[in-house]
Amino acid sequence: MMAACGTSEANYKKAYDKAKEKEGSGIESTIYNRVREQSREERIVAGGDTVNVVVEYVTASKEAGFTPSHLKKYNVVAGQFKQLFHAKSMRNRMAEGGYPSAIIVETGEPLYYVVVRSTQSLAEARAAADSVAASSPVKLKDGFPVILRASNR
Repeated sequence: MMAACGTSEANYKKAYDKAKEKEGSGIESTIYNRVREQSREERIVAGGDTVNVVVEYVTASKEAGFTPSHLKKYNVVAGQFKQLFHAKSMRNRMAEGGYPSAIIVETGEPLYYVVVRSTQSLAEARAAADSVAASSPVKLKDGFPVILRASNR
């Protein structure tokens, strides 16, 4: 009689215990998790007010036709997408609706952000975020707009 190769309860338990050990030690097994850990929120005091800012490493999306010169330190994000097609669609609608300087930036995952204003000034970014929130030509998802500080700027 031949022994069959197969999984056993002991093998499952060993794999499960190994996975739990990795989880408990804080080791992330995928690039996705390492990249997401690099995104963080900050509260910056500016002009007597506290501004919530998301800090993340982003680059101007070359696939969408943008160059690094388009990206500044503070960016007003109107939307976030996993697919470039959807980001381009929103960017075009924002441009037609009064935000012609809207650009697309991306993370290493990639996630694509539609940026309606990119500036070196936090005060300008905050004013732009307030303006977009009050009168966006496109319905924004809950939680948007967001001010994103490019950690590489």
